[in-house]
Amino acid sequence: MILEAAIGDAYGAGFEFRDLDFIILNNDLTQYHKHGLYTEIYKRYTDDTQMAIAISELLLEDDNWNEIKVADKFVEVFHRDKRRGYSDRVYNALDASKNGADFIKIIDNGSNGNGSAMRAYSIGYLKDVDQLMEFCEIQAKTSHHTIEGISCAKRIALAVHYFKYNLGDGTTLIPFLNETLKENETYKITSPIDMHGYPTTQSVIKIVSEATSMSDCLKTSIDYGGDTDTVAALCMAILSHKQNCDKVLPVFLYEGLENDKFGKDFLIDLDLKLDAKFK
Repeated sequence: MILEAAIGDAYGAGFEFRDLDFIILNNDLTQYHKHGLYTEIYKRYTDDTQMAIAISELLLEDDNWNEIKVADKFVEVFHRDKRRGYSDRVYNALDASKNGADFIKIIDNGSNGNGSAMRAYSIGYLKDVDQLMEFCEIQAKTSHHTIEGISCAKRIALAVHYFKYNLGDGTTLIPFLNETLKENETYKITSPIDMHGYPTTQSVIKIVSEATSMSDCLKTSIDYGGDTDTVAALCMAILSHKQNCDKVLPVFLYEGLENDKFGKDFLIDLDLKLDAKFK
């Protein structure tokens, strides 16, 4: 799951907020493309996956969460492997922090952005839905202490949970989310896909509920434009657990992905550890 999300993140980063004409011309699943602003993340995952790694490591290490523990992990993972892609708000707060307490003190946590959702998917491994909801809320509050930030993190984790534990084939995903979250949302795709929590998660849930191929979904999710790396990463993470879905992706996506200390092999190992803990 983390590997597939990182692939979606790294591939999608080359198209993030680019003109639709550029996307139409280049989004053919044949090669990675350089980010319009940060050439150093070419073939590399961004903050989306790095923060998801932090959440995943905390899931493996600790069954009792609080905001300080989550923030500590964010700071730890950032400083061992600094990379671009973060908003200035989050990057500057992490860069200035030595620990989680610093981060919580520095960060403006009133955001309605999709950051709390982009990193929440591994929380879906939790079998207990009440614990899942609690952990989503705890991690969201560190940087997105808003109704939108919390709700959207829960949507993504619950989508993973739904497919991982075979609660349906996708056709009942939206009713499941509405019932569990006590919402009455109509999920739709608005192109280009905005980086706020609601339009991002509405689009992602709609896309994965109907998808039958990870490869087709990767291309389609980027064709909509906007926050393509986050949308692609979330779609790939969720679909990695969908039973009635072709999971074959082009080989270049695996071969070209970074494989340094925290690259491809590290992500594979993290996935194996998650699978072993949450059988």
